[in-house]
Amino acid sequence: MTASSPTGTKHPDTPETTDLEFAVENALAVAEDIDGADVFVTVDGSKIVLSGWLATKEEIAHAGKIAAAICGIARVDNQIVRG
Repeated sequence: MTASSPTGTKHPDTPETTDLEFAVENALAVAEDIDGADVFVTVDGSKIVLSGWLATKEEIAHAGKIAAAICGIARVDNQIVRG
């Protein structure tokens, strides 16, 4: 038996999931035009979910693009709000 479900989605505690979360968190943290401290990254099945808040719509869109560059645009659910 493998660690993935029959549909191929990863369980939240697998190393691959943790590595993906870390990669996106790190990319957001080093982005010069985003305050990544207020953005939270989680894995939901086969997609990355961004939540939290940023100051502008441009920052929100940029955070989504950064995550998409790491894990693929179809796998990003950007729920960040302005705040």
